[in-house]
Amino acid sequence: MELHSSNCAIYLPAVNTGYVTTVASPLPQGRRFPSGLTPKDLMFWEPNNLWHYPYMLHSIGQYSVGKAPHAAMDKASRTDSILVGDSGGYQIGSGTLNGLNYVKQKKMKAADAVNAWRDETVARDWIMNWLSAECDYAMTIDMPLWAKDKKGENSPFHLCSTEQLIAMTDQNLRLIDTMCPPHVKWLNVIQGSSSFEDAFDWWEAVKWFRKGGWALAGSAGVAGGLFNMLVIVLMMRDENAFDAGQDWLHVLGVSTPFWAAALTAIQEGLRQTNSQLSVSFDSSSPFQTGGRYEEVALTPAFGIAKSTWTIKTQPAPQHPLSANANCTDAFPHQQSPLGRILMVNELCVQEGMWQDRQYDSLSNALLINHNIWVYLNAFKQANDLVAQRDVRRIPAEYLQCFDLIKHLFAIKGDWFSELEQQKGLLDKLAPLSL
Repeated sequence: MELHSSNCAIYLPAVNTGYVTTVASPLPQGRRFPSGLTPKDLMFWEPNNLWHYPYMLHSIGQYSVGKAPHAAMDKASRTDSILVGDSGGYQIGSGTLNGLNYVKQKKMKAADAVNAWRDETVARDWIMNWLSAECDYAMTIDMPLWAKDKKGENSPFHLCSTEQLIAMTDQNLRLIDTMCPPHVKWLNVIQGSSSFEDAFDWWEAVKWFRKGGWALAGSAGVAGGLFNMLVIVLMMRDENAFDAGQDWLHVLGVSTPFWAAALTAIQEGLRQTNSQLSVSFDSSSPFQTGGRYEEVALTPAFGIAKSTWTIKTQPAPQHPLSANANCTDAFPHQQSPLGRILMVNELCVQEGMWQDRQYDSLSNALLINHNIWVYLNAFKQANDLVAQRDVRRIPAEYLQCFDLIKHLFAIKGDWFSELEQQKGLLDKLAPLSL
């Protein structure tokens, strides 16, 4: 089954290092595994014997400064995929990027934090070099504005002003502009904070850098709610941000069927300006549910109640009695290609009544693969239902919202007045969450 249409916003599974390391490694001798498959068949971004999906995101922020990201992410190893590289802005802003030499302390004095980041030349070069060499689209290095808010109270940059954070980001952009090959496609990150005006100040300072597209974060993205995001995107469109050559808009950190359909509507609107433009969105949710929490993602029911448009989870089957070769129980969730062939004793492999858990890293990778497929299929179903206008399976307010988005992009003139009139609806469906 085709998991994506070019008419729909693109979901980017945020592949973590644990998953890629596990699926790129040989199958341990004697380890039960689905018949006819190897761990590499879980590498969904390459052609394999299960299912193929050619889009993903990977963050360099998961590695220590100077360490090469996993070779499976390199262009030489990828024959049929598009990789969006994240620059590790979250790890930089939170002070958790391993290997930094100067940015270490919590709540550094503002001037000290600015000077410390200026001196992190090794880290900046390492980030820029990998993004330039190995990614199809690369996010710029932003110094997130949330660092100065309550969320960032432990950040080294917590005492920095909006102006200082924007100035450091502008300096990062100028280094990229000077040092990186001109063919690299960069997504200029647009940030915001609890003060919505900060997003406009950020835009004014960074909008000169146009090398492929944009990424929306903070109050400029999902955390700002749908109303604020539409204000930002429509304002950017009016300032020619999406003209030919600026062909990608990424929205960080979201993966719900509602947002999948809303971003498809935004993509449709922006394609009136640039027919080649793609909108994408990412999350690590399938990896968290299958890895950290060992839960199975469930396909939404899709009805007129909003609760039926959520991807719910439940604990994956795990029991000592299942961890033996004689167990014949099939995996009870057969929505995915893997789920239809998986046996419970291929998840439960660590035998012994006194084992804390029966799973190993491959068990988690198998769950994650199933969960990613469920997410992708859920987004496809959501977009198909909206395209068909199946009012029996779409909450009425959702359809009203998607129609509003399309209408706003068609307005020639004062779109803000009409947008403001519908703020209540948008805030109800996707409110500010900072």
